[in-house]
Amino acid sequence: MSPRRLPPWARKLLDRYPGSVPPTTDQPLPVWLEDELAQVPLWARIRGTDDVRQRHPYLLIEDVRSQPDLMRQVLDLRPALADLAHRLVDQGTRHLVFTGCGSAFHASQFAAFLFRQWTPWTTECYESLEFTSHWTPSHEPTALIAQSATGFTAETLDAAAHATHHGLLTAALTNSSDSAIEELCHECVAFPTGQRSGPAVSVLTTRLMMLYLLALEVGITTGRLHAREADELSLALAHLPDAAAEFLQEEDLNISQIANELKDQEALLFVGGGPNWFSAREGALKVEEQSCLLSKAYRPAEFLHCAIPVIAETVGTVIIGAEGRSYARSHDAVRTSLAAGAPCLALVVEGDGTIAPAANFVIALPDPLDELLMPSLATIAFQLLGYYLGAQRGHNPDALRTDDLAHARAWLTAFPFGTH
Repeated sequence: MSPRRLPPWARKLLDRYPGSVPPTTDQPLPVWLEDELAQVPLWARIRGTDDVRQRHPYLLIEDVRSQPDLMRQVLDLRPALADLAHRLVDQGTRHLVFTGCGSAFHASQFAAFLFRQWTPWTTECYESLEFTSHWTPSHEPTALIAQSATGFTAETLDAAAHATHHGLLTAALTNSSDSAIEELCHECVAFPTGQRSGPAVSVLTTRLMMLYLLALEVGITTGRLHAREADELSLALAHLPDAAAEFLQEEDLNISQIANELKDQEALLFVGGGPNWFSAREGALKVEEQSCLLSKAYRPAEFLHCAIPVIAETVGTVIIGAEGRSYARSHDAVRTSLAAGAPCLALVVEGDGTIAPAANFVIALPDPLDELLMPSLATIAFQLLGYYLGAQRGHNPDALRTDDLAHARAWLTAFPFGTH
C-alpha cells in the first residue's frame, strides 16, 4: 500500500475494519473489501455516492448536463489563474511541462499545444510515469503543470515530487479540495465539481476551461497576445458555456439515435488533428470507458497511412472536421472510410459544407467555434456518444466496469488501494 496520505474513500473503508488485514499488491481484494464492493461498487466508493443506478438515466447523463453551469463557474477562477500566471512569469519561466494520467494526460497534451499558440513559451507533455522515468531537464527555466481530478493519482504525485526535487516550480490543477497533490505542489487551483459518475466528464471540461484561462493570462502578461486578440478570446471563452448548453439541448436526441445505429460495431476509429488530436484521444477513451467498445485514435495522415487495412462495415470511423490545417486530410479520411464500406460519423461545426455532406452521420457543434476552442465541446459530444452507446449495449456508463468484481480486482491490481 502506498505510504502517502490515503484519499477519503479509502480511509473511510479502513476505519470500518480496524482489525482486518489491509489490501496489498499481492492480495488487492481481501474478503472484507470484496464484501463491501459487492454492496457499493468501487467507482461509487471513489466518487462518494450511494446512488447506484441500473438503468437510464444513469448518473453520468446528469454529470454531462451539469457542465455548462460548471464551466460558467470556472470563469470566476480567472483571478486565481491570473495570480498563477504572474507567479510563473515572475519566476522567469520559459518552458512548461504538462503531465497527468488518463484524461488528465490527454488534457495535458492539449495544453502543450494550446500554450504554444497563446504564449511565447516552449512546451512538452509527458504521461506522469514517463515524466518521472524519462524526462530530461531543459536548459530553460521550467515549471511543471500537473493535472489530477482526485488529487491522489500516485503516478502524478510522483511526478510532482520528482519535479520539485529538480528545482522546478510546480502547479496543480485539480477537482478536489484538500488533496495530496495540493500538499506537494507550490501552487494549486482547485475546482470541485461534485461529479458522481466514474468516467472523467465534468472534471475534464472544467480543467479545460482552467487551461484556457491560464494560457490567456500568460499570453496577456507576457505580451504574446495583443489587447484586441485577448479581448476576442475572453469573449469567446465566456460564450463557451452557453454554446455547450445549446449543444446539449439540440443534439441529445440525434446522438442517441446515432449510438443506436453504431452500437453493434466491433470498434470505432477516431480521427482528429492539431488541437483535436486531444478530442480524438479523449473521444476514444470515453467510448471505451462508458460502453466497453474498443476504440482507437489517429491523426488524419496517420489514419490514412495505417488504418486502411482494418476499416470495414463493422469498424466505423469518427472524423473530427475542424476548420484548420488538418481539414483537407480529414475530408480524405471520410472519403477513404466510405470507399472501404465503413460507416462514418463526422463531428463538425454548424454550416460545414464539405465533410458533413459526405458522412453517414453528423454531429454539429454551434457556430462560430474556433478550432482551438472546439475540444471543449467535442469532449461533451463524445461523452454523450459513449453514454448512449453504453446504455444501448447493456453496460453501466457510470461504472468503468468496476461493478463487476473481477474488474474491480483488476482495477485494484493496477492501482493498489488508495493510489487513485
